[in-house]
Amino acid sequence: MFLIQAVIWLIIMISAVIWLPNTSQLIKEKGDTNLPRAVKSEVAQKIQDNWGRGQDNTRQVIVVFNNGHEKITADQGKNIAKTVDHLKKNKSTYHIKSILAPEDSSEAQAQLLSKDKTTELVQLTVDKKQSVSQMTQTLTKQAKTDGVKTYITGSDILEDDFSEEIEKGLHKTEWITVVFIFLVLMVVFRSVITPIVSLFSVGVAFITSLSVVMNLVDKFNFPLSNFTQVFMVVVLFGIGTDYNILLFDQFKEELNAGYEKVEATKRALKTAGRTILYSGISVLIGFATLELAKFSIYKSAVGVSIAVAVLLLVLLTLNPFFMAVFGKYLFWPSKRFGETSESKLWQGIAKKSIKYPLIALLTVILMAIPLFVSYNSQLNYDTLTELGEDIPAKKGFKVVQKHFSAGTAEPSTLYIKSKNRLDNEASLQTIDSLADKLKKTKGVKTVTSATRPGGSKIKELYVRNQLGSVTDGLKSAISGTKTIGNGLSDASNQLSTSNINEGVDGAKQLADGSAELKSGSAQLSSGANDLNTGIGTLSSGTSGLAEGLATLDSNRAVIQSGVGTLNTGVSSLNSGSAQITDGLKQLESELSAQSGNNVAGQQSQINELKESLQSLNESMASLSKSSDNSDSLSKLNNTSSLLTTSSANVQEDASDLKSSLNTALNSNSSLNVLSENDINNIISSINSAQKSINWTI
Repeated sequence: MFLIQAVIWLIIMISAVIWLPNTSQLIKEKGDTNLPRAVKSEVAQKIQDNWGRGQDNTRQVIVVFNNGHEKITADQGKNIAKTVDHLKKNKSTYHIKSILAPEDSSEAQAQLLSKDKTTELVQLTVDKKQSVSQMTQTLTKQAKTDGVKTYITGSDILEDDFSEEIEKGLHKTEWITVVFIFLVLMVVFRSVITPIVSLFSVGVAFITSLSVVMNLVDKFNFPLSNFTQVFMVVVLFGIGTDYNILLFDQFKEELNAGYEKVEATKRALKTAGRTILYSGISVLIGFATLELAKFSIYKSAVGVSIAVAVLLLVLLTLNPFFMAVFGKYLFWPSKRFGETSESKLWQGIAKKSIKYPLIALLTVILMAIPLFVSYNSQLNYDTLTELGEDIPAKKGFKVVQKHFSAGTAEPSTLYIKSKNRLDNEASLQTIDSLADKLKKTKGVKTVTSATRPGGSKIKELYVRNQLGSVTDGLKSAISGTKTIGNGLSDASNQLSTSNINEGVDGAKQLADGSAELKSGSAQLSSGANDLNTGIGTLSSGTSGLAEGLATLDSNRAVIQSGVGTLNTGVSSLNSGSAQITDGLKQLESELSAQSGNNVAGQQSQINELKESLQSLNESMASLSKSSDNSDSLSKLNNTSSLLTTSSANVQEDASDLKSSLNTALNSNSSLNVLSENDINNIISSINSAQKSINWTI
C-alpha cells in the first residue's frame, strides 16, 4: 500500500514539473499589485484608461544623460542631440510613440534640463508590444552616448527589476531555508537521513502545489502577486518541518516501544497524524479566508491554502513510505536511538513559571518593552529600497532625484472628471486655483495643468495682464485723440480768424453795381453775368487758398486737409477763370462794334485782365504740381504766394473793367438793361460758390 502511494506521488511530481508554466512570466504578466476599485488611485486609473488616449497600452520611459558634477559641454550636447535624433528617426523600429526633449520647447527645457546643467532628460512614450526587459535592453543600447553616463529608468522598468529581485531573493530564501532546516533536523535527530527525507517530502509538496497554483493562475486568473511564491516557500518549509519533527518523533517512540516499522508507522500516523491534520486544516482555513480580502497582495496568499492541503496529503501518504522502508535507519547514524532525551532547561523554566506566575508574566513584559520602544509605526511603500545599488534603473532614478525631483521620473497625476466641459473660463479658473493649492502643499515641487503646461503661469491668461494691455491701448488712444483734438482746435482757430466773408461782401457789392447797368445787349449782359460769377468764385477760391496755407503752417498733422482745400480752391479758380475768359470774349465781340475813347480804354483793361488771367493760370498749374508733392511745404508756400498775387491782380483788373463797363453802360443808352432776376441769379451763383469753398475747407 505504501509503495503504491509512493508511485502515485512520483507520477504526480513528474507531471507537476512537466506542466509547470513559466512562473516568472506569469508573475510579470499577472502579478501586479491591484487595489480595491473604490480606492482613489484605482478610480484615477480607470479614468485614464477610458479617456481615449490609449495610455494603458504605453509605457513612460526616462532617458537620463548625466556628466557627474560637471556641466554638459558643447561636444557632449552635440552627442546627446545625435542620440535623440537617431531615436526620433527610428521611432517605429523601437516602438516609440512620442519623444519630448529639452530642445523641443522652452517649457520642455525648463522641466528636462537641470538647473546645474549637469543632467538632461528625454521622455519617451513606448508601446507595450515588447516585454519590459526587451524594451530596456534595446533602449539602453541605442541611448548609449559617448562622453556622458546614460541610464534608462521609469516606473515599469523599476517594477520589472523589483520582480527580478524578488525572484532572485526567492531562490536565496529557498537555499537558506533548505540549509537551515537541514541543520536543525540534524541537531534534533542527530541524523543525516531524517533531514533529507523531511526536505524531500516538503519539496514534493512545494513543487506540486506551485504547479497547481500557477495553472490556476494561467487558466482561471487565480490571485497572484510577486509574494505568492515567497509565502508558499516560507509556510510550507516552516510548518512542514514542524509536522515532520512531530511525525518522526512519534515514529521513533513507537519503534522504541518495540513495534515493527510498519506497525510503528501506522501507530505514528494514528497519533501524530491526527494532530498534524487538525493543525494543518486550521492553517488552511486561515489562508483560505484571505480570498475575502480586497487587497491583491493579501488575496494572493490564498495559494498557500492549496499548498497546505497538498502538504498534508504528502506528509500523511508519502512520508509513511519512507518510515515503513527505512525503519530505525531513518535516524541513522544516531546511536542513542532508544534513549528519551529531556531538556533540563525547559523543564526548569516551566516549573518556575507555574510556581511564580506573576514573576514569569513580568519577566515577559520586561523582555517585550525594548521591542515596543524600538518599533516604528511609519510604513515605507518605497519598493526602490528593495533594489540593489548596482541596478542601472535605480542609479538613473537616483540621479533624477538628486538633480530634479522624485516626481520627475514618477509623477503623481490628479484626474478631474466632470459631466460638463472644462474648456471654459470658469472651469479653467477652478483648475488654476487647484494648481495653486497643490503648489503650496509640502513636498510638491512642480505642478503642471491646462493653465500652466510648463509648470509656471501663462501671464497672458490672467485678467491683470489683459487689463494692462487694455490700459496701454487706451493710453495710446487718448494720446492720439488729444493730438487730433489739438489739430482740430488749430484748424478751428484758423478758420475763425480767416476773412472768407470778404469775398461774399465783394460779390454782393459787385451785384449791387451790376444792378445800375441800364442797357446793353443780351450777349453783353450774359458776358457780365459770367464775369461776375467768375470774380466771385475767384474771390472764394482765394480765401480757401489762404485758409489752406494757414492750416499748413499751423499744424503739420492737417497738411493733407489743407492740400485738399487748396485743390478745391484751384478747381474753383479754374472754373472762374474759364467763365471770365468766355465773358471777355463776349465783351470783346460787343466792344468791337462800338467806337470811342471809352471803348479803347475798356479794350486796354480787357487786355490787362487777360494778362492777369494768364499769370493766374500759370500759378494754378504750378500749385497743382506742388500739391501733388505735399511734403515739399516750402515749395507749396511759394507757389501759393504767387497764386495769391496773381489772383489779386485779376480782382483789381476785373474791378477796373467793371467800372469801365458801368461808365460805358451809363453813356450808351442803346445797351439793354439787366433785369432784377439776372442780378439775383448772379448773387445766388456767387453764394453757392462761396458755400462750396467753405464746405471744402
